[in-house]
Amino acid sequence: MTMNDYAALAVGGIVGLAIGAFLLFLLGFVLRYLWNTTLPEVLGVKPITTWQAIKILFIASILFGGHRVVSAPPDPAPAPAKSALVSPEPLPWRALPG
Repeated sequence: MTMNDYAALAVGGIVGLAIGAFLLFLLGFVLRYLWNTTLPEVLGVKPITTWQAIKILFIASILFGGHRVVSAPPDPAPAPAKSALVSPEPLPWRALPG
């Protein structure tokens, strides 16, 4: 790798961290707004701050598995089994007796 590659990697990392921090605070503000406009009236709880909303987001990501970055590839789907009740070709027409 050249020096330009390292510089580009560093700039990309800084930009990625800045975008991540911005999204974290945006989600914190949204959660705080929704919490403070709904739950104090409905359940009688106290309003929360943005930092408390971000902590709730972290707790929810731990509890509900949002921390997984890499997941296993999906298993290939098995071929559907042919039903014994369905004939692959039409039955020949026969007259009913009687």
